[in-house]
Amino acid sequence: MCMSVHRSTLLNSDPFLMTQHQVNEAIATFFKNKGFKVTISETGNEIDVIAEYNAFNFLIESRGNQALRHYGTDKIFDSSQISIHLAEQVEQIMRFQQQYDNLNTTFYIMGNPDIRRIRERVSRIDKALDKLGIIRGWVKEHGEVIFEGDKSYILDLEFRK
Repeated sequence: MCMSVHRSTLLNSDPFLMTQHQVNEAIATFFKNKGFKVTISETGNEIDVIAEYNAFNFLIESRGNQALRHYGTDKIFDSSQISIHLAEQVEQIMRFQQQYDNLNTTFYIMGNPDIRRIRERVSRIDKALDKLGIIRGWVKEHGEVIFEGDKSYILDLEFRK
């Protein structure tokens, strides 16, 4: 069960709302613009987004700060739900790391809206995420995506068709 609060009731309100689907779309667009073949999952049981270019594979697990069913309202996940989502997100990526090859050309990304509440929680574990090889993908309000983490350098390479 997803708990939610009204954005206006938060002491420091989230500057924008974004569902998991919107995060997936923004990250997919980033990779499509670099010439990648992109697949977005239709179910919640798979990798959310897979971006492929030659031997390079990026597996993305995303979350948002708003449930899809609350889209168009000001209801967002409360702070405890954000913490649960982060734990689930990291666990899911770790499962993918065990399931998929560990070549130097497979990379794992956790995608989230670029909001303070999520950034603060991620900053508490960022060194561990680097040890796990998990890149952080932050989606800004208007869809721009930035990447952070030890392995984020790979996204600075030029990929083009």
